[in-house]
Amino acid sequence: MIKMQSENSMDLTESEKLKLWEFFPKGIIAIDLETTGLSPLVDRIIEIGAVKITPSGTSIFQTLVNPEILIPQHTIDIHNITDEMVKDSPLLNTVLEPLKEFMEDLPIIAHNAKFDLGFIVMGMQKSNIQLLANEIYCSCKLARHTHMEIANHKLSTLVKELNIPLLNHHRAIDDAFASLKIFMSSLERVKTPLSPMLKRYGHIFSLNEFEKFEATSIPAHLTTLEKLVKEAAVVEILYSGGNHKNEYRPVKLTSLLNTTEGNILYARCLWSDIQKSFKLQKITELRKPSAEDIQKWLKKT
Repeated sequence: MIKMQSENSMDLTESEKLKLWEFFPKGIIAIDLETTGLSPLVDRIIEIGAVKITPSGTSIFQTLVNPEILIPQHTIDIHNITDEMVKDSPLLNTVLEPLKEFMEDLPIIAHNAKFDLGFIVMGMQKSNIQLLANEIYCSCKLARHTHMEIANHKLSTLVKELNIPLLNHHRAIDDAFASLKIFMSSLERVKTPLSPMLKRYGHIFSLNEFEKFEATSIPAHLTTLEKLVKEAAVVEILYSGGNHKNEYRPVKLTSLLNTTEGNILYARCLWSDIQKSFKLQKITELRKPSAEDIQKWLKKT
């Protein structure tokens, strides 16, 4: 069941609202998803939660989604959403149009927004729903620059350090509101809309930038990536770009993402211990390293 209603328990303080109107006079939407995995190209949405705050009031959009596949146990262990809970829920293609109407053309924020909005974009593309010009901001990316004194910028860490209540971590509506509170804390440090910080560090893309891209399939020589990403496997890729062009480099797989630059592999490079994006069209070969090599690389990171 889709729940759309006014909500008093999830609201900003009056001082936060005044700050929000400075930056976003029409208001803003915070969104979060729970999914079967991390890759929009292969995984499915199982819950959507969104909080909309405008000068006319606060409202929420909340629904479980039937992913039409079994939910892996390792993700059930995180969000406690089971196959039984979603079996009578609406399918994604019936949820996205109401979500689009709820979002209007307002700016959208999410924690690690590249992932959440990647799922939304992929779903809308598959359902032939036209994307609007919503500007997308990432509360995690911005916090890395406004709260550099905090050791890491995971949602759970930030809410603890910033004294933000979070009763049901890994449930969409609660995490959406927590990301909004984190974003508001960052805006206090950005101070003024005239500062270039928000655009430089918080903004990641506009939804309608995806219109010129199709939700293309994984290239034939990389079809094993679907299974390997789900396993968070360590592999070696031959990449026709970057500082190590045409050298095999070891990476620990994180996700397959659709971005405004096309479909990418998101993975942790085991040479640099940094998460990097690799365009699928530039990955020319893929191979599994030996167990000895994997242990050697992992020990260095």
